[in-house]
Amino acid sequence: MREYTLGKKAAAVVIHQMLMIMTTVGLNASQYCMMNGYREYTNTFSIFFMIGLSGSFVALAYLTNITGRKSEDDPTIYYNWMDKIYSDVLFAGFMVLGISGKTIWLFAGFMVLFIAMFALIGRVRQQEFDFSSLMITVVTLTYVTDLLFLIFYHSIIRKIKGNILVTHSLIYRVCDHVKSLFMGKENALKTRKMRESAEIKKAIEKIATGALDTRLNLEDFHGQERELAEAVNSIRDGLKDAIEARIKNERMKADLITNVSHDIKTPLTSIVNYVELLKRENLDNQNVQNYIRIIDDKAQRLKQLTEDLVEASKISSGNIKLDMQKIDLVELLYQTGGEFNERFEQRNLTIVTKIPSESIFVKADGRQLYRAIENLYTNAAKYAMEKTRVYVELTREGERAVFSIKNISENLISLKDDENVNDLTERFVRGESSRTTEGSGLGLSIAKNLTNLMGGTFEINVDGDLFIATISFIMV
Repeated sequence: MREYTLGKKAAAVVIHQMLMIMTTVGLNASQYCMMNGYREYTNTFSIFFMIGLSGSFVALAYLTNITGRKSEDDPTIYYNWMDKIYSDVLFAGFMVLGISGKTIWLFAGFMVLFIAMFALIGRVRQQEFDFSSLMITVVTLTYVTDLLFLIFYHSIIRKIKGNILVTHSLIYRVCDHVKSLFMGKENALKTRKMRESAEIKKAIEKIATGALDTRLNLEDFHGQERELAEAVNSIRDGLKDAIEARIKNERMKADLITNVSHDIKTPLTSIVNYVELLKRENLDNQNVQNYIRIIDDKAQRLKQLTEDLVEASKISSGNIKLDMQKIDLVELLYQTGGEFNERFEQRNLTIVTKIPSESIFVKADGRQLYRAIENLYTNAAKYAMEKTRVYVELTREGERAVFSIKNISENLISLKDDENVNDLTERFVRGESSRTTEGSGLGLSIAKNLTNLMGGTFEINVDGDLFIATISFIMV
């Protein structure tokens, strides 16, 4: 590995300066001999000039190759104190030269110093110098000029090799600083927009989860984000008003149902009591007895409907107390199924039960859970097609206990175009639209609301005439 030591570099500089001195001395000496009648020496000094000029270019090429490097295998560029000067400042310093008297010469390019040097020598030759004095002046000016040129030239070459000629300039730094100021403002604007957009998104997510007290402060937003914030606040206000109006309407409907139910219950109780008194009378007229039986059936149905209305209103409004306990779901299903055996037999329905023998415990209110399951059994007993099977199943699915009851509907399960299967759990909605059966349309609604109040899930699925109701709870 060839190393470029300081001694080698200094020797190359000295050689270059000597060759430059040969160039200027040869040029000026040949001109002096030609002007003063010494033509026989002109060719000699001309050859001297050509050798010096050629050699100086070779030496400059070698210096260009080794400057900034310490060895031929080391690609690293090493800088010195001169390279700290900005490139454009360095160029400007060498382009403005105070040369002769009060004259300021402006030059450009890498050869500016040599052009200035030859111009200065030309001014010197106009003076009355002898040959030796002229040569001393030429050598001195050449040495000083070439030394300054090499300092400037090497610094430029090192910056070119290091790709910092443009970036390490005063103009570039000023432009970069101005750009950073504008970019800083732009980044600040982007940061502000991102922050404001994040706040708007966060507010929308809160509103979506039901936090209707969320409101954006418009003073914290600007431009399009301010318009979006106003829109979010408007949506929030409209949504809050709509929900409050709906809650008010639901409360009014619940109160109306409760009040009407209580108002109906008083005369209904009297009707039921008088029917019981009539049944105790020994009436021989068969028609009268049939009338009393029909009145009794309708009064009992109306009584049950009234009780269901009151209970449905309490459950939907949450005005019900729950006694949450550890309940054995297996035992509860066996008990409920046993109570409905007679009703299923009356309609020739066969219960197919698939319930585990071991206990499955859930946390619920035993009375309300029984009521929810009872409503599903009642629904099957009323609406299942006669001489078909009713499937009752209890399974474990992960951490949940899942109870399902399936039956074939006797009547077509019809839904309106704007309804879906989940609408069957709404109040007064029945799968058969003729409303000729004895159902009130409240059973599934009560079962669903009771299940949800206890922390369970309630689902309904319909596949043609197959009706499937499912209740699930987390096992404990």
